[in-house]
Amino acid sequence: MGKARLEHSASAHGGVWVILKPLPRRPLPVRDELLSSWIRRLAQANHCSVEDFCGYLGLGQGRVPELMKDLRQVNWARLCSVVQRTQDEIEAMTLPDTTHLPMQCISHDDFQICESCRDQRPGVILRHWRFAWSLTCGNCGQTLVARHPSDGLSDRLRLRAARGAAVLKTAVQANDLRRMRRIGRTFAVLKILGLEYPASFASRYKLQRSEALAAIEVCTNRPLLGAAILMCGNDRAFWELRRAFPQHRRLMEKVRKLSQDLERRLPRQQKAEAAPKQEAVIAIRPVASEGALQAARQAISELGLNADRQALLARADTIWKSQGCVSH
Repeated sequence: MGKARLEHSASAHGGVWVILKPLPRRPLPVRDELLSSWIRRLAQANHCSVEDFCGYLGLGQGRVPELMKDLRQVNWARLCSVVQRTQDEIEAMTLPDTTHLPMQCISHDDFQICESCRDQRPGVILRHWRFAWSLTCGNCGQTLVARHPSDGLSDRLRLRAARGAAVLKTAVQANDLRRMRRIGRTFAVLKILGLEYPASFASRYKLQRSEALAAIEVCTNRPLLGAAILMCGNDRAFWELRRAFPQHRRLMEKVRKLSQDLERRLPRQQKAEAAPKQEAVIAIRPVASEGALQAARQAISELGLNADRQALLARADTIWKSQGCVSH
């Protein structure tokens, strides 16, 4: 129905809305459908613009609610009467409020979808597609597709990302602020080290999101080793961390000692080559440090975080040597 019919279907007396008749067309919500998705389908089924329809429902002109807090000023008697749904059913279609958490883990846009469900039900958006920890569709079991997918993900990275997603899901659903703060500190460390990780786990880029979720496993299972590998060859990062976390200086010293031990084992290629001039040695050092760091990252990506420490060092050393050969 058009705008005119909507306006004539409602009336107010003394500023209080009168209970309205149910909508003539009410497509049933899909299991776990997002409220904004269902409202758009209701508007389409009743031949009305979304903007006019939201105003008619008392949601504000053009305002499509998604979060629970978006429904605070709603006249529930009126809304429930029009759509023929209970308040509990409508609230269950909203996204939870996670603004109290130290990081964003629920997306405000469609950063991923299920292509199978989309083809079967065009226009339908499910709630769990917005959750950063959701990797597969809860309705059909298919892998969710990111806005910017990546074909270069290794099986190990996928597995690590899945483990990190499970940790994130448990922490959010249990409202475990202690664990969430721990995850938040890990990403603060990554930011100080200059690594390009998204502030949110709901990145539209599949590779970035997978790396971010995999980093959760580092901070959960092997926090000291993960920090040491990231700091390897980067003494400046140590002092930046000392300034950023003054209350954890003893811990930073422990991590630095471990990173120095890793550094002594990794850059053997540099020590084996004799530079003819001191200037050449100085010029090589920053490259060698970065090369060692990249070799360590690649070794972890290939062998996994739970691999034996000596195996990680041996693989990183091999990668380091191959990089040295290629550069020459």
